[in-house]
Amino acid sequence: MEDLLPDLGISDVLRQRPAGIGSVRHAVRIAIAVTVSYLVAQWVSQSAFALFAPVTTLLVVQTSPWSTLGVSVQRILGTGAGVLVASIYVNVVGLSWWSFLLGVLAALLIARLLPWSLGGQLQIPVAVVFVLALGPGSIEQDRWRVIDVVIGGAIGLIAVFVFPQRPKPDAFEAAMRIYRAAVIDVLRSVGAESAAAHSVLAPVEVHSYVGPSRQLRERADSARGALVLLVEGAQLNMRAGGVTDDLEARALRLRRLSGIAVQVRGIVGAANRLYDREGIDPMLTGLEFDGILRDLTALMEAVLGSEGSDVGVGDRATADVLDAALMKRLHRTADDVAGRRTQMGDVLASISMLGRVDHIRSQLLDFPEWQG
Repeated sequence: MEDLLPDLGISDVLRQRPAGIGSVRHAVRIAIAVTVSYLVAQWVSQSAFALFAPVTTLLVVQTSPWSTLGVSVQRILGTGAGVLVASIYVNVVGLSWWSFLLGVLAALLIARLLPWSLGGQLQIPVAVVFVLALGPGSIEQDRWRVIDVVIGGAIGLIAVFVFPQRPKPDAFEAAMRIYRAAVIDVLRSVGAESAAAHSVLAPVEVHSYVGPSRQLRERADSARGALVLLVEGAQLNMRAGGVTDDLEARALRLRRLSGIAVQVRGIVGAANRLYDREGIDPMLTGLEFDGILRDLTALMEAVLGSEGSDVGVGDRATADVLDAALMKRLHRTADDVAGRRTQMGDVLASISMLGRVDHIRSQLLDFPEWQG
């Protein structure tokens, strides 16, 4: 499942982006960590402005150990380097409008070359602005500013690693349920609209189900994003429990559901060209097609589960019966459609449509979580 699971390596650490504050519990955690960081900096630091430590902690504490580590590395390296270089710079050239401009410009040009997230890249120019705004100080003060950044980052890491939030798969499962419902709803819309009486569409017009079909990609991206967050939340997390063991299985379910969605989009494209078009008389009538798609969506619900259940928690006994009935109906309809014209070219599009449906039927048989 390498294409779905994130690559949790050094490069991924440096691309971690700060997330939102999230829950009330997380806000309390941040507030406590920042306060501790401020007190420690006041006690340890000899800097006249012990603000770099609490500010660093404020920015690095994330909801998971992995994301906190990534943001901390970027913050400590970026801010540490920015504070150190800017401190030397402002003590050498002094503070004026032109030195301020050149300092910030140089920081931005250096930051844009780093293979970090935008938030990580901005750490350097933000640190430079802080130092320049505070003005020249002694080299001793500048050294303690850098140490304060390290103190703040270390306390932020401790705040998350000591008692991290337990990763919860609820968000991923919810995204999968939304994805499943969208796939099934699109198929139902295709069948219903194909069976209804419509006037001929203009060449540039599309059926109403085309829009929701295009949105399936967004549903897939949402589920993939939830999976990535779940993986990152379990990484380096001593409270991950059995979540880590199930990650590949969850990725496999997403891949299989995405594969079904791709075939559904293929059916949408074929149906949009075949029905309600001038000069095209489908051998597979809209009513027949609707009936077949009704059987297919019933099989989907038996295999993938119904609304409210996790994707894949279906009814094996019911699915076996529905699968046998759908396969029999497809074969019977294909034989019937093929006999309606002497020229195979007249029935090719309709036979192809039946083949697409049969392919989805086969995909459902291979779904990993098909349970009895």
